[in-house]
Amino acid sequence: MSPPHAGVVADLLGRVQRAALRRLATVGRRRPASRSAAPAPPDLSCAVRRVLVTGAGGRVATLVLPWLRRDGLELACVDRRGVGGVPATGAVQRADLRSAAAADRLVRGHDAIVHLAAVATEACVEDLLPDNVLALSHLLEAAARHGAGRFVFASSMHVVGMYDRDQPVDESSPPRPDSHYAASKVHGEALCRLYAERHAMAVTCLRLGSVTATLEEAEPANWIGPQDVAQMVEIALRRERPGLEIFHAVADYEGSPLPASRAAAFGYRCRQPAEPWAVALARVARTWRDDPVARRKRGATFASGRTGG
Repeated sequence: MSPPHAGVVADLLGRVQRAALRRLATVGRRRPASRSAAPAPPDLSCAVRRVLVTGAGGRVATLVLPWLRRDGLELACVDRRGVGGVPATGAVQRADLRSAAAADRLVRGHDAIVHLAAVATEACVEDLLPDNVLALSHLLEAAARHGAGRFVFASSMHVVGMYDRDQPVDESSPPRPDSHYAASKVHGEALCRLYAERHAMAVTCLRLGSVTATLEEAEPANWIGPQDVAQMVEIALRRERPGLEIFHAVADYEGSPLPASRAAAFGYRCRQPAEPWAVALARVARTWRDDPVARRKRGATFASGRTGG
């Protein structure tokens, strides 16, 4: 004898099967979903005039923006904290780039984007994802949609932070990130390549070293001055050929095994050179006396795991 609920179960299964068959029968009759036309490639022959700068209230922007303003660019500065302004940079608009709609609204009407906003310390993946991946993705998508053909992304030398200090590492060397933070920047560079190649944009990734006003304030053996960062940004904004370029952004250390930056091929010359490499290594030894990994690796305490997140 069948259990008392067998008929109910059979009836339910029959209904599910009939509903599935009806759904399958309508698939072939459905019109394909409409797709918006792909955006036209940007016109890279036009000079850049209006530039959107993100992270404008941060340390790097505070140092670099005064140099960019001397170039006569019309800068629109945004920051999630909505600071009222930073010295010599003008007003800063409040915006949260983790919102795709906010990014789209801000990018519209600009010729180029300089994306400096990020979580710039070691952190868990959940904390890095919104700022370091989603915000970048939103900006790149908006730039492609609105024809902002030049895009500058602030990456980091921590992307190659697991290389030893005596190894010659250039922009073609495989990434060896020293942290979750650095891994988020590797992902960011991959997104930049995607949009450069899919949408014929001129995208430049600056692998920033320790950006400070003076050599003495910087992490040993990793300094770059704000004037030289601004020079690389200006070079990126003048590019007329589509594609991805990566520039190592570290000052010249006499005797360093680090090859000249790829930016030199575009006319870059270091205006704020650092100290001799031997002197820098002595500072490294003093600074991380009790951390052998930090002394050996380019990523210092990021590589040794002693940088708190």
